[in-house]
Amino acid sequence: MRKIEEIGNVEKRYEVLDLVGDGGQGDLYLGRDRRSGERVALKLQKARNLGPESIFREAGEDLLGEGSRMLMLTGIQAIPEIIATGTHQGRRCLVMEFVEGRQLQNVLLAKRPVKHPGAVASVIGQLCEILREVHDRNLVHCDLKSENVIVQPDGRLRLIDMGHAITEGEPTQFERGTRGWASPEQSDACLSGLTRQADIFGLGCILMEMTVMRLPYGGLEERASPGGPVLPADRLAALPPEFASLALWMVRWEAKERPADVREVFDRLRRHLPRPGSRRPPRPLCPDPTEYYRTYPPRL
Repeated sequence: MRKIEEIGNVEKRYEVLDLVGDGGQGDLYLGRDRRSGERVALKLQKARNLGPESIFREAGEDLLGEGSRMLMLTGIQAIPEIIATGTHQGRRCLVMEFVEGRQLQNVLLAKRPVKHPGAVASVIGQLCEILREVHDRNLVHCDLKSENVIVQPDGRLRLIDMGHAITEGEPTQFERGTRGWASPEQSDACLSGLTRQADIFGLGCILMEMTVMRLPYGGLEERASPGGPVLPADRLAALPPEFASLALWMVRWEAKERPADVREVFDRLRRHLPRPGSRRPPRPLCPDPTEYYRTYPPRL
C-alpha cells in the first residue's frame, strides 16, 4: 500500500480557495495546485474553540485516520483519491482529488419524489456497486446519506467522506454517523462491532428519501426507538410497489434481519435497471444517474 505524502504547510503547495462544505468533522475547501493549476479538495479539521488542546489534537489525529482509511480504498474509482496530508494555519488537512458534480441531496431536492423505477434503481444500484468494493476491503462507511454522494456530469456516482468509516466488526464506544440515516446499532456504543448491514440501512434510507421524502423511524425529528412505525401510514402506502418490500427489508431494526450484503439488494433491483442503449427517462434527474447503466452493463 502506498504512503500518503506529508507536505507540511499546505499553502506552500496549494492555494486555499472557497469554502464548499461545512461538516461536523471538518470544513471542505476548493483548492488549486500552485504547480499544475489543477483543482483539489482540501478537508481541514475544525478551528480550535475554547476547549482543551488535547481535544483539538485528537480531532487532528481523527482526520489523519480518515486519510488512512481512504488510502485503504485506493483503486476504487468511485472513492476520491487521497493525495497528501499537511497543516493549514495550525489545522490538520487532507488534500484529495476534486470531484466535479452535484451532491445527490441537491439533485433529489429538485425532482422528489422520484417515480421512474429506472432512476431509482440507477442510484441505489450504483451505490451497491461502490459499497461492494468498500465492504470487500473490510470497511463500513457508516455515514451513507445523499449529502455524501456526488453525481458527476456523466451520471456516475462518487461516494465521499470516510470520517465515520470503521473496520467491519470493530467495536464502537460512541454513536457514529448522522441521525436519520444511521442504523439503530450506530446510535450508541456497539461492542459487537458494526457490520455492512449498517450501510445497507443507510442505503434503504436514501431509497425512502428519494421515493416518499421521509426517513424511517422518525428521521431527523426524533431519536429512533424499537417498536415504532417505520413510516407514517400515508408514506408507507406511497412507497413504489417495485421497491416497497426491498426498502422495508433494508431498514429492519435488527441488523441480522436485513440483506446479508449489497449483492442481495442489487439482485432485487436488476430488472429495473436501464439497458445499455435505452432512452433517457422522462423528467430525468440532473445530472442523470441512468446514463451510467444506459452506457455500461452492471458490474454486480
